[in-house]
Amino acid sequence: MIKVIEVESKTFKVDMYDNGQVDGDTISLYFNGKLMVSRQRLSTEPIHLNITIDPTRNDNELVMYAENLGSIPPNTALMVVTVGDKRYEVNISSSEQTSGTVRFKLIE
Repeated sequence: MIKVIEVESKTFKVDMYDNGQVDGDTISLYFNGKLMVSRQRLSTEPIHLNITIDPTRNDNELVMYAENLGSIPPNTALMVVTVGDKRYEVNISSSEQTSGTVRFKLIE
């Protein structure tokens, strides 16, 4: 478990970048168990996701799986979450043994 982000909106934007040196890291992203991004390479250009919270779930999770470790292990990413006018930055790392997870909680 890396981070819990409390969001005030059911919909928000997530951008994923390679964190640090661009070294060929490839990831897959799952939101609540559903594949959202398959085997995308991280770079200085963001991978964009539009996320909608499932209000029937206590925990809405975005999981980053490392498809490879690039030339400089582990697989590292910078996740930028934009909710309305708020911006959150989360550094995520994953390896072949562990995945990076961010949990979102809807507050009303």
